[in-house]
Amino acid sequence: MTAAHRPDVTGKATGSNGQAVAGFVTGLLSPISALFIPIVGIVLGVVGIVLGLRARKQPGSTGLATAGIVLGAVGIVLAIVLVVAAVAIVNS
Repeated sequence: MTAAHRPDVTGKATGSNGQAVAGFVTGLLSPISALFIPIVGIVLGVVGIVLGLRARKQPGSTGLATAGIVLGAVGIVLAIVLVVAAVAIVNS
């Protein structure tokens, strides 16, 4: 057992919340991928929001979970704005 996963004196396991980290990573990738492939940005944004919300229900790592939710939402909005702008440019 590594030091990061040993229980402390209160019985809680130390270390990071895997869902919070996954939510943060997918949320972070969402706005980046929305610039190139908007549908991927939307999918990653939804995954980041869902994982972030699930991670916030567990103790610890609420900061990463919140960041995943916010970045996921930013990625979804950015992807939608870019798709609307592209459709408007094509139709004009």
